[in-house]
Amino acid sequence: MGEVAPTTTADDDEKKTKKKTKEDEERSSDDDDSDSEEEEEHRAPIKISNLDDLNAIKRAYEEMFCDGLLHTEKIKETHSVSNTKIFIGSVACVFAFVAQLYPVYLKRKGGYDVKFHEDPFLQRLTFLCVCGYVITNVILTAFILFCERGVLLWGEFYDDDEEDDEEEEKQEEDEKKKASISTNAALIGHKVCARIHHMRFSQNLTLELVSRELLSNGVAKKMDKEKKVKTKDGVVILPTTRGRVTKVVNVAEYVYTDGVFAETLYLNMVEQLVAEYEQSLEKKDK
Repeated sequence: MGEVAPTTTADDDEKKTKKKTKEDEERSSDDDDSDSEEEEEHRAPIKISNLDDLNAIKRAYEEMFCDGLLHTEKIKETHSVSNTKIFIGSVACVFAFVAQLYPVYLKRKGGYDVKFHEDPFLQRLTFLCVCGYVITNVILTAFILFCERGVLLWGEFYDDDEEDDEEEEKQEEDEKKKASISTNAALIGHKVCARIHHMRFSQNLTLELVSRELLSNGVAKKMDKEKKVKTKDGVVILPTTRGRVTKVVNVAEYVYTDGVFAETLYLNMVEQLVAEYEQSLEKKDK
């Protein structure tokens, strides 16, 4: 008896085609993920539409200042002050919502039109809500003036060794940190604030990094009062000391003629400013 050669059925062909399509889909999905990651890395640069608007230019400098500090991978943002401000504002909104919507709730529940001048409970409730709204807004304004003090970013130095998993990145970071192990060890947990000062009708911005301790204790404000920091040419010159460094920048220095922001140059300048801040802490400790 002769042997019968194995033949492929239609089901086998369908299975093979399905496997191929699945492999193609997985490859295409991987390619899409890599493309999306590349797009995130190479995002569109910031462009200022109106170069005559100093406020728009200042906002671009403020945004990139915060991004530059986080880009150094030495400072992380803390949200305690922002969360407190949001909480106070939320309480004010609750008072406003109760005063506005509670009469609507009574009308739907009771089925009759509630008249303010005929309901003493509604009068007392509205009075309390108005007082609470005014008081919470006063507290919010005082918090912004005396606690926030124009700070763009509340940050804290941290060690990012735990967040790095790749061996190559760890080796590169270890080599960079060998020269500054003492500085980073002393700075872990150190709280820093970022601000930008601008005089009206001036083309100069003053970038400032100051420790939270100096800012909260009022030492920085006292130093500014003792030394005349505002000059006639519109430059804000702040005293440099331990835990405080500044950099005066012209608004046109990092903006091209077409309005595109020079992000790379600006980020490098912010990294240098952070390095100067670390050096200011080192010099005092020696």
